Parts: sequence; structure tokens; C-alpha cells
Amino acid sequence: MKALILIIGDDPVLLQTRAELLRDWQITTVNSRDAGDAMRLQPYDLVILSQTVQESQARSLIAQALELDPNPRILAIRSGEDRQLGFPTYQVDLNNPGGLRSAVARILDYAATPSASERCVGPSLTT
Repeated sequence: MKALILIIGDDPVLLQTRAELLRDWQITTVNSRDAGDAMRLQPYDLVILSQTVQESQARSLIAQALELDPNPRILAIRSGEDRQLGFPTYQVDLNNPGGLRSAVARILDYAATPSASERCVGPSLTT
């Protein structure tokens, strides 16, 4: 079965672009206002927080994800400075659009191993 991925963001164009980049997986996109409901309706293998989600909202969504699953897989996208959210971050690289796919594949591959939760939590994923 393909992994289920929830992409949260507040820019419809970015959401659509990222969904297309990750089309090998089962993708659901939602804005940050509706993300809590989406996470409660279905368990996701990975939640991606776009850089368009404000940090306070991102922290709230992470707290909700932790209530639903003690070891959620979350990837926060950043466009500049590092976001200190306690989960891996992905630096947007417009010169390497496949980088996000690689970062997602690594997180999902790590999750398939017994010590995944230890290795997934880190400062950043680079490609």
C-alpha cells in the first residue's frame, strides 16, 4: 500500500505543486484551518507542514498530531531560517524540485525500520 501523506499549507498553488511532486504517494492537501479535522478523520503516514503555515499554527498542529499518535512523522518545509519545531525540516531548493521527493522517501524509509523515531527527529534533511 502506498503511504498516505497530508500536506498542510495556505497557498493553493504550492499545495498543488507539492502534491504533483509527490504523486507516487496518496496525497491529501488541506489549508491550516482545516488540518486538525483532516488529521482526526484519517491516520497519515506523514504530515508535511508548508512554510506558509505560521509557526504558532504549526506548533498547534504538531501538538494535535502527537495526541493522535505518540510518534508522528512530520516534515516542516522552510524557505529560509530553520524552524525549530522538533521534527525534520526541508529547505526549499528551487533548483532541485526533486529534493522534496527525496526527503519524503527518506522519512518513509526510516519509518519502516525499528529505530525510525530516533533517526527521523533531527535538525534538517538536505539533498
